Amino acid sequence: MTTRRTLLRGATATVLGTATAGAKVLAAPLADPSLEPLMERQLARALGDEGVAGKLAPLLYDATMLWSYPQMPAQEADSLIAYSFGNRLAPGADGRSLEPTASLPGPINASLAEAVSRIRAIRDIPVYAQWEIAQILEQNYHIDRVTPLYPERGADGAITYLSTEGVAKAALRHAGSASALGRVAIVGHRDHVKRCILTSQQAGLTAAAISGIALPVAYDPQSGQPWTRDRTTYLLGDIMAQLMIERSKLLR
Repeated sequence: MTTRRTLLRGATATVLGTATAGAKVLAAPLADPSLEPLMERQLARALGDEGVAGKLAPLLYDATMLWSYPQMPAQEADSLIAYSFGNRLAPGADGRSLEPTASLPGPINASLAEAVSRIRAIRDIPVYAQWEIAQILEQNYHIDRVTPLYPERGADGAITYLSTEGVAKAALRHAGSASALGRVAIVGHRDHVKRCILTSQQAGLTAAAISGIALPVAYDPQSGQPWTRDRTTYLLGDIMAQLMIERSKLLR
């Protein structure tokens, strides 16, 4: 099984293992290879514990210094999952409501919808998209075979926030199985897509971004989700989310 570190640090054109069959690693500058052992030595000094430092340093290095992600050609994809990023509040909305009617897709999701349309122009595959993206795909691009993914209601009728993990699981439920989805193209914001792919793989999917398709890197200062308004704030949250994934593994 391909490890998380192999996934993120492999050289360009290296074929990955079974978790990402057919995917190739993005050509992107890697962090200075001397940095990870330096982090480990500093942690060992600070904590007075070489064993713990040896476990923590690789996790911190991956979450903070590595932002490359696996890619595959569009022709190899069997399906697509699109993860939204931010939104715009609907007129009169206060930002606390999770009802879809309380928000609008916003400009970043419009860019994500454009990326999906470019992939669909190359490869006619079914799309599972968070509703913000699905709405634009249906209204502006008139793309068929789009399954919108909406937040779900709990037993008490309250809407549950649709997390990155929730999107992957929702797509799985709609498709019926990982094998039905096949090789999954992942579309997400440039700073979010690494975690989208990791989360999709954790859900049992064979997942990668599509090579040659630019993903949005801009931020919307008017987003209804405060953590998606600027890059510094978002990246801090994404780093913490990646580390929480690793923490959950240690708790198993």
